Amino acid sequence: MDNRGPDRGVNRQSVPRTAPQEQRTSPVRRGDHGPDPYIERRPYRPVPPAYQQQPRPARPTTTSLTSTVPAHRAPPPPPVKPQRLPGGVALDSLDDESQTTVPPKFNWRQFFSRITGINLGPNKAQKYELELKGRVEVSVGSAFPIAVLNLKGGVGKTAVVEVLGSTFADARNDRVVAVDLDTGDLADRHGRRNSLTMVDLLADRSVTRYADVRAHTYMNGSKLEVLGIPDYAQSKWLIERDDFVRAFSLLRKHYSVVLMDCGTALKSRLIEAILRESRALVIVTSASIDSVRKTRTTLEWLRQNGYQKLVESTVLAINHIESGKPNALLSMELEKLSGQFKANRVVVLPFDPHVHAGKEISLERLSKKSRRQYLELAAALADMFPSRSTAHDRAKANQPVG
Repeated sequence: MDNRGPDRGVNRQSVPRTAPQEQRTSPVRRGDHGPDPYIERRPYRPVPPAYQQQPRPARPTTTSLTSTVPAHRAPPPPPVKPQRLPGGVALDSLDDESQTTVPPKFNWRQFFSRITGINLGPNKAQKYELELKGRVEVSVGSAFPIAVLNLKGGVGKTAVVEVLGSTFADARNDRVVAVDLDTGDLADRHGRRNSLTMVDLLADRSVTRYADVRAHTYMNGSKLEVLGIPDYAQSKWLIERDDFVRAFSLLRKHYSVVLMDCGTALKSRLIEAILRESRALVIVTSASIDSVRKTRTTLEWLRQNGYQKLVESTVLAINHIESGKPNALLSMELEKLSGQFKANRVVVLPFDPHVHAGKEISLERLSKKSRRQYLELAAALADMFPSRSTAHDRAKANQPVG
C-alpha cells in the first residue's frame, strides 16, 4: 500500500509522543525503488487531532511499533509495476523504460550467423539494394549527359544534382562530374569552391588531358567532381551557348556520366544546346500545386518544341522539401502528373533534414530511406545507358517468335 495511504496513519497512531525521532529515522522502504524522497524531506508534524481522539497506545488492544514494523519490512515484496489508469501514464514506467526497452533494429540474421556460423545471406531489402547498385554500375559505353531542370525554381533541383551525382560516383568505378549551368549554388552544396572555374577552363586553350580538366574541378568524399562557375553576385560573366558547347566537348572525353544543373529559362540558346546534347532528363518537382503546374508546362513545352524523344527518356523526381504528408488535393495532382510517366520513371525523394539544411551535402549523412530512393533514381537513369539498350535489344532479338 502507498506510504501516503491509510497505513501511514495507522503507524502514526501507534507511535508514542515521546519518541518521534525513531519514526523519522526508520522510514519504510519501497522494495527496490529506493527510499521515497517525500518521506525523507517531509518535516515532522504533530499528530493530527483526529488521531488524538483515538485510544492511547498503552491499551492492550493496540499494537506497538516494534510488533508492527517487522510485518511491513520482512520480507520486502518484489517491485510491482504501476498500473496505468485510463488517459494517464505511469511515471514509474517511464523511469524503467531504459531498462526494458529492446533495441529497435535487432538484426536477427547477423545474430543467428554469429551463433551458428551459418551465413543466411542478404535479406530482401539488401538484395534489392544490391540489384539497384548493379544497375547503376554497368558500363556506359560513352559519355551519358543528363540535364536536370524545371521551369519552377525553389524545388531543390541543385540539391538533387549533388546527391544524384554523389550516388552515381559512389556506386561506379569511373569518373562522374556535375556542371553548374545556373547561378553557382552547386559549389556551395558540394563543399567548397575551386578557385578555377569554367571561365578559366575555357580560357586555357592547352587543356586536353584529364589532369588539366581535373585542376578546374573539386571532388567530394563520394568522388563526384563539380565544375563551377564564377560567383553570381560578384561576377558579370554569364554562360552562353558557345561556352557550354566548348566545355562539354572537353568533359565528354573524360567522364562517363555528366550531370547538368540547368536554369529555369527554357527559351534560350543555352538550353537549346543543353537539350541537344542530353541523353536523359530529370525533371524535379516539389510537393506543391504551383510546382506541379510548372512541371506540366515544362513537359508540354518540351513536346511542342521537338523534344518528344527526350521526354520519353525523362525521369520525374518528386522532391519533398518539407516534412509532412501532402493534402488530398495535392496527392491527386501528383498522381495525375505521375500518370504521364512509366512506373519505373517516377521516384519520390523523401524529406531529409540534412539535404534541405542548405549546407554542404554528405552522402553518409543522408537517411537510409533517402539513399535508397536516390539509388532508385540513379538506376532508372542507368537503365537508359547505351550499353543497357544494346543488351536489351540483343536479348529481344534472340527471343523466339510466336
